[in-house]
Amino acid sequence: MKIKKRILSLIMICILCFSVTACGPSEEKVLQAQQKYTELIEKHNRVVEAHNQISDNAYDEQLLALREKITEVEAYNLNDMEDEEIDLLIQIMDSLIGTYDEFHVALTQVKEQEDAAIIVTIPVTVVNNTGKAISALKLYEQGNQELQVNVLQNLTPLEDGQTMTGLMIQRDAENTAWVLTVESGSGSEDVKSDDSKKDDKEKDEKSGNAELILPVEEYTEEGIELILVYDEESEAIVLAGPEEVSEEEAEDVAEESVAEESAN
Repeated sequence: MKIKKRILSLIMICILCFSVTACGPSEEKVLQAQQKYTELIEKHNRVVEAHNQISDNAYDEQLLALREKITEVEAYNLNDMEDEEIDLLIQIMDSLIGTYDEFHVALTQVKEQEDAAIIVTIPVTVVNNTGKAISALKLYEQGNQELQVNVLQNLTPLEDGQTMTGLMIQRDAENTAWVLTVESGSGSEDVKSDDSKKDDKEKDEKSGNAELILPVEEYTEEGIELILVYDEESEAIVLAGPEEVSEEEAEDVAEESVAEESAN
């Protein structure tokens, strides 16, 4: 397996910095060369940063060869050159800058393609078999506070036996966990003492509130059906595994889904 080679960023060095003598190049020409060299190093570092963000190693050899071109530029001693020779050197650096710009565009496109490839959209269906009406339902990526939106807001509660479709999970390359939050209580957020909060948490669990971590790495693009049931032993809402759903329950859910579609 080919290993992606590491291409390092460059620090601007004083290789093009020197005093101007009477018999050397003009001060203006030296300044132009120094500014062009600074621009070249900035372009190189920008490409290196973009290259480090992709897994594709197809550009390794070309970028290493381009880095060698900069080494050749750094070998010039402007103090020994005439203005016309420095003009030619500036043209060389302009050409390298143009090549780096082309690589940056190409690497940006590769990054976009890789990002698109690792984001998998997974349709989600939620089935309420808890025996309770669900008043709030949130489906969001773990750690992303902005996505904690109640999908039942301004809608009637999801009654026992009803199904909700149209929800989506976007799985990334790290398989970042998603969370399904279910509320069937009042959801009051009044300020309370720690003891009161503890008591409320216990009441919430018994009333049917739950925060369920979803194993997104097990899901496919075909979609997933999340069946919510109420576990009497733990007094909490849980996700039913295949073995926990009887054929009769599955048939009931299917019939109700067909009935809802027909009604719509």
